[in-house]
Amino acid sequence: MMDFGLIFKSTLMLRAFFLTVAITQIALTQANDLPLRPGHVAVLYNSSEPESRELAQFYAEMRRIPQGNMVGIPMPRKQDISRKEYEDSIRDPLREVFSKRQWWTLAKDTRGVTLPSDAIIRCVAVMKGVPLRITRIAPPASEAEKKAQFFENNEASVDSELSVFGIQKYPIGSAIPNPYFDKEISFVASPVKFMTLVGRVDAKDYLTCQQMILDALTAEKTGLWGRTYVDFSRKPGAFAVGDQWLEGITKRAMRAGAPVITDRNKETYTTNYPMEDAAVYFGWYTWNRNGPFLNPAMRFRTGAVAVHLHSLSAAQMADPSKNWSSALLDRGAAATLGNTWEPYLQMSHNFDIFHDRLLKGYSIVESAYMAANTLSWQGVVFGDPLYRPFKDFATPPQDLSKDKEYKAIRLSHLQWTDPEKLTPKLRGLAAKLNSGTIYEAMGYGLLESKQYPQAHAFFESAKALYPSQQGKLRQLLNQVEVARRQKNTPKALQILRDGQSVYANLPEVKSIAGLITILDPPAPPPTQPKK
Repeated sequence: MMDFGLIFKSTLMLRAFFLTVAITQIALTQANDLPLRPGHVAVLYNSSEPESRELAQFYAEMRRIPQGNMVGIPMPRKQDISRKEYEDSIRDPLREVFSKRQWWTLAKDTRGVTLPSDAIIRCVAVMKGVPLRITRIAPPASEAEKKAQFFENNEASVDSELSVFGIQKYPIGSAIPNPYFDKEISFVASPVKFMTLVGRVDAKDYLTCQQMILDALTAEKTGLWGRTYVDFSRKPGAFAVGDQWLEGITKRAMRAGAPVITDRNKETYTTNYPMEDAAVYFGWYTWNRNGPFLNPAMRFRTGAVAVHLHSLSAAQMADPSKNWSSALLDRGAAATLGNTWEPYLQMSHNFDIFHDRLLKGYSIVESAYMAANTLSWQGVVFGDPLYRPFKDFATPPQDLSKDKEYKAIRLSHLQWTDPEKLTPKLRGLAAKLNSGTIYEAMGYGLLESKQYPQAHAFFESAKALYPSQQGKLRQLLNQVEVARRQKNTPKALQILRDGQSVYANLPEVKSIAGLITILDPPAPPPTQPKK
């Protein structure tokens, strides 16, 4: 993932267009918040592929989207399409549908650019079977367009291109600034009318797609409870912004009472790491899935949101062993983000903003577009676009019959914001409930605040109470992390080697072997003498 800063289109036409849009921004913080509803969503499917139509019908029935909002268009039955194929088989027919069904009002701005001035349909839910990527074509000859940096980059995700499909005759090189970026308002209430939010239900197969829809509905009813796993990359220089996003997620989740486990080492989580009860995952940076996601038994919690930052995370969706978007959905996540082509780091989704908006109750698709500073670019939002995983997170949970430990932690953080009061309350709850989960959450809070001996002790208490061997193994790895942060490599290795025999029969023991290799790498093979 390359880093060239924030580069936007700069032709005269777009300057004039976005000046017009900028005037409306004044009202953004003054409008009443209205949720995105099923009536605001059109469901787009490939009518050349029967399974795409069936998935669209299933989604509409599950979300009670009006039948009049279904849009079937014959499209190429392939992932990658040319710019001309996109325009002829997707963009232009969809424009015709929006006009014929009176879903928008088109008008010209002061410079003669035709664009939507009002819209009834605010979101398009794209179904599997619709092409994913638009390939690069020869760059334009226009001198005005050549002034825009990255003007040769006219490849894009179909979804991001559809977000501006109502604008007529805009330059396709580089990216368009997103006026909804970093806002905190429902898209329905937003005065930005030229945009359309686009989310995609897509995965390795149609069965996985159906499960994503069902899991989103289930999690909205029960709440999304579990741990937040954050895997830092420790990349230096300009790339450090990615870790800054993860730092914001870590602090926010801990303040909210959502238990967090962080890996602050430059390596990713090791092979088969025991990632239990994963409700949220953010990490970077490897080409293909690795670590805990190599374990066939690893499953996210129902409705989980999981994202891995990589340039080509959504380059393809058919093979979960490659890239990341399909891989995470294959392990049971209900939603993720991805990039079809090189997006450049600061033009990727800002994970910190995305996480913040999710916790504030916004839908997946709204949160993702608030986190994206560019349109007509590479990003894709996977999952039911209406899904609000933390819809009721601000409300104290009432039903404690399920996920009671996670709900107890959340309730405690809502009731006691002073650490001096919160800590003894949580410790009392952990003892009362015999909860390794609560002790582990407290241990990581102490670890993050560099209270190392106390953190080690809490992990020891958690290990004694966890019923699963995987949970006990994770406490051992937590104690190794305590030693590593104290730069005590001999102690870390001793803990690991002692644990190898104890957990030898678990698939997750590979995580111990991986850490030993990192901390005590084998000597290189002897150099062979030249003959």
